[in-house]
Order: sequence, then C-alpha cells, then structure tokens
Amino acid sequence: MREPSEKAWVVAVLMGLGHLRAAFPLRDIAEGEVILYGSRRFTPPAEYRRWRRIRRFYYVFSRAGRVPVIGRYLLALMLVLEKIPPLYPRIDRSKPNLPVRYLDFLIRKRGLCRALMERLRTPELPVVHTFYATAVALDALGAGSQLQYLMICDADINRVWVPVAPERSRLVYLEPCTQIKQRLLSYGVREERVHLTGFPLPKENIGSPEHMEVLKEDLLARLLRLDPKRKFFSYHRASVLNWLGRRNVPETPDDAFHLMFAIGGAGAQAEMTAGILKSLSDKIRDGSVRMTVSCGIQKKVFEEVLGITNGLGLAPFLGQGMEVVFDQDVYAYLAKFNRALRRTDVLWTKPSELSFYCALGIPILVAPPIGTHEERNRRWLEEIHAGVDPAGRVEDCREWLFDLRDNGRLAEAAWDGFLKARKLGTYKIEHLIRTGVFVEGQGPLEQ
Repeated sequence: MREPSEKAWVVAVLMGLGHLRAAFPLRDIAEGEVILYGSRRFTPPAEYRRWRRIRRFYYVFSRAGRVPVIGRYLLALMLVLEKIPPLYPRIDRSKPNLPVRYLDFLIRKRGLCRALMERLRTPELPVVHTFYATAVALDALGAGSQLQYLMICDADINRVWVPVAPERSRLVYLEPCTQIKQRLLSYGVREERVHLTGFPLPKENIGSPEHMEVLKEDLLARLLRLDPKRKFFSYHRASVLNWLGRRNVPETPDDAFHLMFAIGGAGAQAEMTAGILKSLSDKIRDGSVRMTVSCGIQKKVFEEVLGITNGLGLAPFLGQGMEVVFDQDVYAYLAKFNRALRRTDVLWTKPSELSFYCALGIPILVAPPIGTHEERNRRWLEEIHAGVDPAGRVEDCREWLFDLRDNGRLAEAAWDGFLKARKLGTYKIEHLIRTGVFVEGQGPLEQ
C-alpha cells in the first residue's frame, strides 16, 4: 500500500472530447487544474507542433465519412490502425504491434512527453491519465516513484494502450466495465494492476455516493416522460419504487419530451443535425419536443448548427424549446453539457465515451459508430440493453422516435443502463487517490 495523497496530477489530451470528459469530473482532486497536454498552454513549442499535427490527423480521420470517395479510404486506414482482435479464443496478444512500436519510438527517440515528466516532478503525486500516450510515455521514461493510473475510455481497446514490455510496466489501469480486464490480461498486464472503477461521471449529475439522490430524482422524472402509456411501469413499477426509494409513482408531469443530439468532438456527424431538426421542427414549434444540440467547442460546428436552425425558421425557439450547447472554453462547455443532461430524456450520439453515461439512466440512441472502438462500445450498449438503434431514417425520426417511446423501449433502455452500468467511478478514483486502497464493490448499484 502506498502513502495516501489528497491530490493527484490529472492529465488529459484534447483529441476529441472523450479523454477530457473523463478527466473533468476528477477536477476536485487535481493538483492545480486538469493538465491538457498537447495544448499550447501546457506543452513546449516544439512538442506542441507535433501534437497539433497528430490532432489534425485525428480530426481528418474522424470526419472522413463526410469526404466523398477518399473518405472511404481514410476510414479503411483508420480501421487498420486501431484494429482490435477478437477476445476469443483467449491467447497471448502481448507482442507489440505497429502502433505500439511507433509510440515507443516517439517517446524514446523524439522526446514525446519528456516535458510533461519534468512538469510533474514537483510535487511528486500520483498521476491519473485519460489518454494512453501520456501514461505509456511517463511509464517508459521512469517517472520516479509516482504511481501512474490510466483511465480507459472505451469498452475495448487496441494493444497501443499497453507498453512494449507490459511485464515491466508499473501502470495501473482503471476500467469502465468488466470485459476490459480479460483484454488487458491478454495484452500482458498483470491482474493486480487492473481496477474496475467504472467510467468517471460528473458528480453534479449523481449526488452523494451513498444515496445518488440527484441521479434518482432525475431518473424518475425521465421515466415518467418516457412512458406516457405506462407500458414500462406496468412491468417494473415495484422495481423502480424499490431502487429509487419511493412509495408510489407520481402522476406524469405535464412536460415535453427532451431529446439531445450530441455532435462528436471532432465535428463528426454534424450533417445529421439538419435531418433531425427538419423532421422534428413542427414538434419543437408546438412544444411537444424540447431539443438540445450539443456542438462541442468548435466554432465552425456551432455556426453550422445555427445556420441550419435559421434556415428551418427555428431561431425564435432558441431558449424556448430549443437549446444549442457550445463554448470555446472546454471546461465551460462540459459544465453546460452536464447541466443539460439532467433535463435530457434521450441522448442521440455516436457510441463514444458517452456510452457510459447510460449509467445515469439516460437511454442512448446510437448514431453510426466511427472506428473499431466505437463498434465495441455499441456492442456493449446492446449487451446491457441500454442502447437503442434508430428504427428508421433520420428524416423520419418524428415518427419512429415516438413509437419507441410509446412502446416503452426507451424507458427500458434508461432503466437497464441505470441497473447495469457502473456510476460511481469518480468517487472510487478519488477514494483510491486519498487512501491508497481500491475497493471494487459488488456491482453497479452499490450504495
């Protein structure tokens, strides 16, 4: 057991929003603030230019589907680079692949993250990473006696998350769901270096770890809006009352159905916004649907969404049934997003790290995945019944979305996510840092 610490260095990168979204809930234990490595503020000029090039490649690949003809080839290349082998049969997959060797070359020969190691020397605290490159680099560079924790942000991972020689690594992995453990063991990670914490979710959306009062209050109101014909409650009334600590089911509140469409941090799938808003425009106007479009931090995505909104004549409804969540300051954006989630009944998004937000009791309407890791996230959502595939074309969502609500499918997905996905990851990681002790718990609904 190591000495406990009140604080830790929390390190993320801006490669989309997923890795920072995992770090943001840990800001209470962060020494100073979350370090956004690869940004101009935290990175020396020479290395900043390298990270900027990497980020540009990431955004190009993420938006490849929007590029005619050549987009197919870019996507094919991305799938090759991030390929995840089958989990079965269980065989030794610890041999380094090409991405692992290239990352090791950048670390040892090009000085990747060497400045980060110098920055974190004083005070010498444990480090929580949410991106593999910074964690693998500090582990390879021999960062003193500091413990290095790596939070995994997907339901399955490529070999690049594990160093060249896993048997010599001191990295401790924090996993969001149970299946990651077998994957890490196949990559050569020792079992005692894998902790099942759950993904770090925003505490402001949960409440206290003992009672989860905010989550439960929001979930009950959401279930009522998602089940206007009481099909879900006819089967699950007793279970809902038991787990949410209620004596009876309130009358359905006179409130609109609230849909959020989250555009990926790289701007992926922004083109779906037009089809969704056009299909739902009449329902937004008559107040039967409240619509939130989450644009992230890219101004051009925000401007594209505003252009669509204006073109459909929906601008007068901004703040009156329609909301656009955007801020160029990434921390301000994440705070706004978390607030909007409390009012959200259905989250329509590609299966990124937002898949784990199903633990808040929010059904995930699954947009087309981009890349192998998102395919695995989608499979995980399907396995726990917290994800729902669109029942038709985007342009027809004004019809099938309400059929999914009326038949109880969306309420079922909300409830299954709450029951089956771990929701106390932030608290567990904080406890690990402050006590040096990890307690896994018995399941997603531990009190």
